Amino acid sequence: MESKFFKASLTILLACFLAMNVSAQTLKVAEIFTNDMVIQADKEIRVWGKADPKSKVEVLLGKSKVSVETDNEGKWKAILPKMKYGGPYQLMVRSKETITLNNVMVGEVWFCAGQSNMRWHVRGSKNKKEEIAAANHPNIRFFTVPESGIDTPQENFKTKVKWEVCTPESVDDKSAVGYFFGRKLQEELKGVAIGLIDISYGGSSISTFMDAETVKNSKAPEGIANRNKGFLAAYERRMEEWRKDTSKKEPYYPENCLGSFCYNYMYHPLVPYSVRGTIWYQGETNAGEPDPYVVWFGEYVNMMRDRFENEDMPVYFVQLAGFLGRKGAEMKYPSWAKFRLAQAECLKLENTGMATAYDLGEDYDIHPKNKQDVGLRLSLLALKNTYGKKIVAEGPSYKKFKIDGDKVVIEFSNVAKKLVASTGKDTIHGFMYETSPGVYEDVEAKIISKNKIEVPYKEATLYFSYKNYDVIELYNSENLPVYPFKVSINSTM
Repeated sequence: MESKFFKASLTILLACFLAMNVSAQTLKVAEIFTNDMVIQADKEIRVWGKADPKSKVEVLLGKSKVSVETDNEGKWKAILPKMKYGGPYQLMVRSKETITLNNVMVGEVWFCAGQSNMRWHVRGSKNKKEEIAAANHPNIRFFTVPESGIDTPQENFKTKVKWEVCTPESVDDKSAVGYFFGRKLQEELKGVAIGLIDISYGGSSISTFMDAETVKNSKAPEGIANRNKGFLAAYERRMEEWRKDTSKKEPYYPENCLGSFCYNYMYHPLVPYSVRGTIWYQGETNAGEPDPYVVWFGEYVNMMRDRFENEDMPVYFVQLAGFLGRKGAEMKYPSWAKFRLAQAECLKLENTGMATAYDLGEDYDIHPKNKQDVGLRLSLLALKNTYGKKIVAEGPSYKKFKIDGDKVVIEFSNVAKKLVASTGKDTIHGFMYETSPGVYEDVEAKIISKNKIEVPYKEATLYFSYKNYDVIELYNSENLPVYPFKVSINSTM
C-alpha cells in the first residue's frame, strides 16, 4: 500500500516538476532561425527573439559572441559581426535555457516573392521527373512561408516552419523559379550555400505585400482602396449566398488581395533578417493597372530596402509571360502588352533588373511550365550585377533609330555577338505600326547587321512584341530575347 502511494506521489511530483520546467522555458528565437538555415555572408547578422524581461541573452556563432539585455516585454535583438562564406556552424542562444541550432551555413540568401508563378512548384515545371531526381544539393536550403494574410502585423507564423535541405524528397513542393535561380547561383559561385525564402502567394496583388505605412502613404492610393473595397464587397455577396446554403464550400476570404494583409503575416515575422536581394514574379493580378503599378512597385521596393535595413537591396523581376486568357474569353487587347511596357519603366529604380518571360508563355495557360529559363534569366542578372560576373545577362534592348530612305533602321544594345532569328532566317515578325489609335498593322523586319534591323518607313508608333501572346523570333547570340518596346517614328526627330 505504501509502495503504491509512494509511486503515485512521485509521479505527481515529477509531472508538476516537468510542467514547471516547461513553463519556465521562456527563451525563444524568431521562427526564421532553425536547423539547416543559411545566414547572409558579408552583412551584419541580426538575431532576435524573446526571453524573461530584463534578462541577459548571449548569442554565439563561430568565433563571435554577443550579449544583450531584454526589454520590459522580454524582446531582444543581437547583432553579430559579418562573416565570410562557410559552415556548418552551430548557432547558440543562451539565457536561463539554451537553444542550439545545427548545420548553419553562411552563404547567399534571397527572397523569392510574388504570386503563383513564383510559388509554382518544381513538380509542376517541365521535365519534372528528371529535375526532382537530380535535386541533390545539400547547400541549397529552402524556407517556405505559409500562404496567409491578416489585418495586423504578426510576430509568428500560424504553423511551424523550418529550413529544409534540398533533396529529391524535399524539392517537390518548392518554388520552381527559386530553385532554378538558386541552382545556377550555386553552380557559378562554386558551392556557396544558397538560402531561398519563399514569401509568395498565388493570386496576390502587389499592395498586399506592402506594410500599412506604405499603403497609407502611397502616391496612387485610389487603386489600392478600390481593390480592397471591390474584393470585400464581392466576398460579402458570396457570403450572403453561402449563408442561405451552408452545404456548399464557404467562400474564400480575399486576404491575398487586401492591402498589407500578406505583409503582416508573411513578411513581418522575418523583419529584419539579413538577405542579399529579392527576385520578384508578380503582376498578373495587377495587369489591368499599368500606370499605378509603376508607382506601387517603386514603393514596394523602397519599403523592402527600409524594413530589411538593406538600402541597396537588388530586386530582379520577371516581365510577364505571353498569355491570351481563357479560351472563348480571351483578355482584352492590349492589356498584358501594355503592362509589360509599364514593367520596363520600373527599371528606372536603381539596383533593379528585368528578365522577360514573354517568349516562354503558353497561349491559354497562365502558369507556363518552363520555369527553368525564368530562374536562369533571373540568375544571370544577379551573377552580373550583384556578383560581378562578366557575362551577358540581358536580351537586346532598343537603342535608337534612323530613317534611311523608305526604311527605318533600328539599333539594339546587348546583342552579345549578334542578333539572331530563331527561325534561322533574316526576316523577323513581331513588329507593327499603330496607324491610328487602336489600329495596328504588322510589318516584316529584316536583320541587316550584327546589331541592326530594318523595317518599312511609316510615320507612326512602332511596336515590337506588343501582343498579349506571340511567338518571339528575335534574340541575341546568347539566346536571350529582345525586350518589348515602342518608339515614335518621326522624320523631324
